[in-house]
Amino acid sequence: MATSIANWKAILTIVLFFLSNAAVIFPVKAPVPSVLVVFMERRLACLRLIPYPNSRNHRRIRLHFNFITVPLFSVLLLLAVGAIDGIIVRKGILGADGIQPINILALFISLAYISISLDFTGLLRFAAFWVARKGGSSGHRLYLYLYVFFLVCGVLVGNDPVILSGTAFLAYFTRVTGITPPTAWIFSQFAAANMASVVLVSSNPTNLVLSGAFSISFISYTAHVIIPFLAAAFFVLPVLFLGLFRSSRLIPHSLNLNLGEGDNTNAGLVDKQGAIFGSVLLLITLGVLVGTSTVGIPVWEVTVPSAVLMLLRDIVHDWSRHNDIRKHVGSSLVPLQEIPVDKKADTRIEVRTGEELPQTSDSPNPMEHQEHPSFHHKTSPPFDLTTFFASQFHRIATIFPTATTILRRLPIALLPFAFLMFILVQGLSSQGWVELFSKGWSAWVDRTGVLGAIGGMGFISCIFCNICGTNIGATILLARMIQMWISQHTDNEGSATIDPRSRDGAIYALAIGSNFGAFTLTFSASLAGLLWKEILRQKGIHVRARQFLFLNLPIAFVAMIVASTTLVAEVYIIHRN
Repeated sequence: MATSIANWKAILTIVLFFLSNAAVIFPVKAPVPSVLVVFMERRLACLRLIPYPNSRNHRRIRLHFNFITVPLFSVLLLLAVGAIDGIIVRKGILGADGIQPINILALFISLAYISISLDFTGLLRFAAFWVARKGGSSGHRLYLYLYVFFLVCGVLVGNDPVILSGTAFLAYFTRVTGITPPTAWIFSQFAAANMASVVLVSSNPTNLVLSGAFSISFISYTAHVIIPFLAAAFFVLPVLFLGLFRSSRLIPHSLNLNLGEGDNTNAGLVDKQGAIFGSVLLLITLGVLVGTSTVGIPVWEVTVPSAVLMLLRDIVHDWSRHNDIRKHVGSSLVPLQEIPVDKKADTRIEVRTGEELPQTSDSPNPMEHQEHPSFHHKTSPPFDLTTFFASQFHRIATIFPTATTILRRLPIALLPFAFLMFILVQGLSSQGWVELFSKGWSAWVDRTGVLGAIGGMGFISCIFCNICGTNIGATILLARMIQMWISQHTDNEGSATIDPRSRDGAIYALAIGSNFGAFTLTFSASLAGLLWKEILRQKGIHVRARQFLFLNLPIAFVAMIVASTTLVAEVYIIHRN
């Protein structure tokens, strides 16, 4: 029975859904009144939760209305007014209709740890410099090599590690080679990373949503999207070379590279054993995922043990090096700052000063030159949990710098955001909105056929990435819509009456659009876009929203046209009868 949307609960649900998505695009900070800050700080200090505040200088605190707080408020409000209930929340976390958010996100975070750990060994940076050397002094050849390199890396490890490591590499590379501005290089990398993430189910959480929603095996998924991806990647290259960035100022004909083989600081592996271990582990994990995707084994049962194994390896590596440093200090009495250690890409080992080293018989008597204790008596600050846990974390981070830094770099904020979006979409479904959308979609496909199913879904998914709280929110909503559309065209025996070409075309057009949509209109079309913008800003490279739109739009247009056309031919070949 159809659910009516002509009631205030349904209207409130969709309004809060779009407000939650707007918060991703336009986050807002609101200052908290200083009187309230002082009051809360004193109360928390009395409870020993935070240190006693400085009476002269109180921190300025702002409330963040962003992609986590606004969806959370929306879910709580819908629960309070009875628009959704505990069953909806449970389905949004544990799953329904083939989509299992908790399993999807467990797989994503597990693979993210392995990929970031592999990146942390310096492997991607090392490989990038190796490719740069192979390009030689030819700017065009090097541009091509790096474009292909980022495509390959994006396929294997997904877009996030390529954005993390590749963006920092390009910022350094363009600076030392004098390429100003670095526009051509950073935009090709961003497009390549996001196009490549469509190939493997494990490369993007949006792919995981689709494979779960429609029970698609890893092999079948890749088989359907790899040819459209290759076609899009091939035709995007001349758009970059001959269209947008044909100026020799953007892509010089010749380069004076200063990247010699001995440049270990920038090009060498910081952890060769870790790079080998991580590479083998990632390849085995991906192989097992592909091999078991057809037999019904939950994917998280494959990836979580692999991530734990990688974490244990990082812990053992850190502990071993920590012991080596302690032995070195104990035998030579040299301050830790003077001991050479491997330089990590984004972390440094925090060490103690020489004054904290143990004294020996050759050391000066600690009682010599000591003045009366009363001259240096200091009252210990009161105990509080914030300081206690901060000191404990500092101690752990000092001993295990690799593991703790990788854990901090994990996209943990994605977890509450994704769960909340699943809940909100489930709320839309319960209020009848998804059913209404699916009827509109059904009418469109009935009029336009296979071409409309593929072209329409490709267009909608790209646009929705920009207005539905990143490509994750868009994929969740549109996957539900397609599920509803299929269920509306099912006979009494459970067989779908939809043209299989339209069905498969819509599903895989959504897969392509949810990945390619990341480089369309706004940074917030994907979390990778927000990350890319922030890394560039930290490196002193500022990309404006208008520039992002006008440069990415022709790239995305060509990529989607080529991929969609290839997909049309593909579904007609697969479903000949």
